[in-house]
Amino acid sequence: MWGWIAWIVVALAVWVAVAAFVGVLLGRAVRRRDRQVPEDEPVRVFPPSRPSVENPVHEQRP
Repeated sequence: MWGWIAWIVVALAVWVAVAAFVGVLLGRAVRRRDRQVPEDEPVRVFPPSRPSVENPVHEQRP
């Protein structure tokens, strides 16, 4: 009985170790890929300016 539990614990430990190793490798690959992307200055897009709307109520002053 204890032999099976020991094997399950060992298998889980190996599974976690392999998953951590693969995660580190993937993280490094992503960071290396991101370093290769040229860093351009961000393009700022401003909304088009609205034409000034003249309010006729304000213009009719005596």
